[in-house]
Amino acid sequence: MIRNLIAALALLAPAIARPALEKPNVIVVLLDDAGYGDFSHTGNPTINTPNLSRMVSEGLNFPQFYCGSSACTASRYSILTGRNPIRSGFGSWVLGPESPRYMHPNEVTLAEGLKHQGYATGMFGKWHLGTPNAANQMTPDTLPLAHGFDQWLGTNVSHDYEHGTNLIRSNPQGNSPVQGYEIIEKDILGNVPVLESLTKRYTDAAIDFIKAKKDAPFLIYFTPNYPHLPVHASKDFQGTSLRGLYGDCIEEIDSNLGRLRSALEQSGIAQNTLVIFASDNGPWIKYQDTAKDAKYGEARMLIGSALPFRDGKGSTWEGGQRVPGVFWWPGTIRPGTVVQAPASTMDVLPTAFALAGEPLPTGRTLDGRDIRPYFNADKFPGTVPSFTFAFSGFGDNSIGAIRRGPWKLHTKIASQTGNNYGFKPTPEKPLLFNVEQDPGERIDRAAEQPQTVAELKKLLTDYAAGVEKEGSFWPPLPKPDPKAKGKPGAKPVDEDE
Repeated sequence: MIRNLIAALALLAPAIARPALEKPNVIVVLLDDAGYGDFSHTGNPTINTPNLSRMVSEGLNFPQFYCGSSACTASRYSILTGRNPIRSGFGSWVLGPESPRYMHPNEVTLAEGLKHQGYATGMFGKWHLGTPNAANQMTPDTLPLAHGFDQWLGTNVSHDYEHGTNLIRSNPQGNSPVQGYEIIEKDILGNVPVLESLTKRYTDAAIDFIKAKKDAPFLIYFTPNYPHLPVHASKDFQGTSLRGLYGDCIEEIDSNLGRLRSALEQSGIAQNTLVIFASDNGPWIKYQDTAKDAKYGEARMLIGSALPFRDGKGSTWEGGQRVPGVFWWPGTIRPGTVVQAPASTMDVLPTAFALAGEPLPTGRTLDGRDIRPYFNADKFPGTVPSFTFAFSGFGDNSIGAIRRGPWKLHTKIASQTGNNYGFKPTPEKPLLFNVEQDPGERIDRAAEQPQTVAELKKLLTDYAAGVEKEGSFWPPLPKPDPKAKGKPGAKPVDEDE
């Protein structure tokens, strides 16, 4: 009996050794092109997402949550570095399979900082921050293991490139495309069975990681390829939603979110795990009226909703960057918490570093903030710094809008649809919206608020000057040539794949 008791206590030791506030596990779930209005908790009438709704009811919901950019690569840079992508030096908001640049080795990522504090680090899903190719001498610095991840299974870029989208996993004995990796499936765009399997495949790998690493702190960066076009769902979910294939895809992701939560609960570590849910940008409404597309088919049925916001992916309107922001941490975040203050994916790194005891990186500007007081003011006393958010995404790497408090100032507009909704802002005559009272950005208040306009114009100018002065870790690129597609620095957001 004593021997059995000792064995039972040994099994409990890891849980006893790690109190809920000591280096919690962190899981970041980042969808691809999901709209704010694509979920039950944001009012979608035809897509059922009960697992995300449970996270909302048991955790923290930010109705005013922003991703770092309205396009794929740039947004992923932001969540991993805590920095506005205008600082990246990429020269493009989207890095394709043949792009020469990638996440610079001098950037400090979420994975690197947590790994420094003893975390196991796994990534499962789309990377889209660099690909080894002839233009960068096939450097392994382009891929996740060089940026703090111990393990990876996923695609190097979005799954819609004709050539160069590969399903890759880390493998110490592998050498494809470079040492330490193994290409499992090559050029997957036309491989429907592989595309249908991705969400479940990533989840299975993440659950295995949870089971293997449950006795020590870990980070999981979980990045499904969907609902980015072309949309796919596994056979088990096809035809199960009221919203067609798009809804099937979202509901499959939600189901697998539930599987991840169950794995945490079954492993006894749910109360020591912070789960964060967001999307990398708004829906790709460029295709909202496309009935027949060579690559995407009837794309108009496969596009999400940014409602109640204007526009979507590739836009400086709210619909481009307002996304769901849900944080779940049983026992620490009080159930049903709603924070009306704005926050962003750039806040993830400073917050996670504070939880893990990792100092913030020096020698660079961080745009994110430590938002732990929003989780639970009793456990994390303090004040969250004020929110300032710069909207970029132009071919010349400039800023088109800035937000502080409830006010958002536009000096120019980016939109994949080319729709400025009747507005024509300039630096001399900008637009001003109160996006708390008017989230659809319909009523220009510039004439009524000249002092606010002046303050935000100065804020935007000063912010841009600071970015210009600091530069990036990459050397400057030539100024973009709008006629030279495919050259470094020439690709604006609206040519995203």
